[in-house]
Amino acid sequence: MNEPPKNPKFGLLMCPFALREQIVRNMELMDAFYFSTLSKRSKRLVHNAKIRIESLLFCFGSWIPNDKISVEAIEERNSFRIGLSESNAPSERDPAIMDGVKLASFINETADDYRKKLSAHILFIFHSKLINVHIERNLAEPLRKFFLWDVSKTFDFVRIGWCGSILISSEDLKFILQTIKSIRCCLGIKIDDAHFKYQEAMECENFLAKYSAQWLDTVGILHRNPKMKKLHLQNIQGEQINDLLKQWINGEVDLEFLIGSNRNGLPADVILDGIVTLDPTIAHEQAKEVYPRRVINGQLMNIQRKIDGQLATIHLTEKECFAIMWTEKRLAELRN
Repeated sequence: MNEPPKNPKFGLLMCPFALREQIVRNMELMDAFYFSTLSKRSKRLVHNAKIRIESLLFCFGSWIPNDKISVEAIEERNSFRIGLSESNAPSERDPAIMDGVKLASFINETADDYRKKLSAHILFIFHSKLINVHIERNLAEPLRKFFLWDVSKTFDFVRIGWCGSILISSEDLKFILQTIKSIRCCLGIKIDDAHFKYQEAMECENFLAKYSAQWLDTVGILHRNPKMKKLHLQNIQGEQINDLLKQWINGEVDLEFLIGSNRNGLPADVILDGIVTLDPTIAHEQAKEVYPRRVINGQLMNIQRKIDGQLATIHLTEKECFAIMWTEKRLAELRN
């Protein structure tokens, strides 16, 4: 009788398909990553197992050692972060962050940039609810040439310049707004051409121009972006807000929230010039539950869309105009 081998191996790839997937699904995320690097077949198996994670964040911080990929698992203990800095100095590396160069070396694929290879691999093997990109500094290359766009052009949230305004070119801006698709987009930017005005459609549903929207042509913007759900523009003039409200009143768009602000003040007579106002749908006490800011210290009034009579309630303060468009669903929630 033959004796069993002294070091028996578990032949996972020899198991029935359903069992293989179940085994992979129950792996720790890092174990699944390492397993996926063994062969093309193992990589495909991990992909087909549809391992669900909460989010993937590609973060490029205010200084290079902060660059990382954050893999957020449903169970927090299973989450991990991968550094995208090539620094070998231990003093510059957070011990809680894994070495991206080392992890990329396990992936048997060619790429001109290890970050591209690693990012593509992680996007392929894990199935994430959210895929976000945060860029907080001027990059070495033009923004439109950034390696990540070669890996994917579709994200849930693209945020550029949240902690401080970033100077980019008009060509970079066009690329981000026309080529990169996202549900939410936040741009805290300045354009190197002071006379440039962006006048095209945007590939996002929820847009915030942080710090300033002076580079954005707001005339006709709702017509150019009829599927926009939320538009938030900082440091714009009262005349622009007036025009935006009139675009909604005279148009037919899906807008649900419109916010315009200016830290130097917004005159109410300019914002409401030529606009018929009605009694508000909600009182001040109700408004505390509806508007994100719990302090309601301004005027409340309604405006009405001409094509179908849809109402919107404006909360107007000295520095901000916040309009909520009332849908049947939102009204039903308000009544309850």
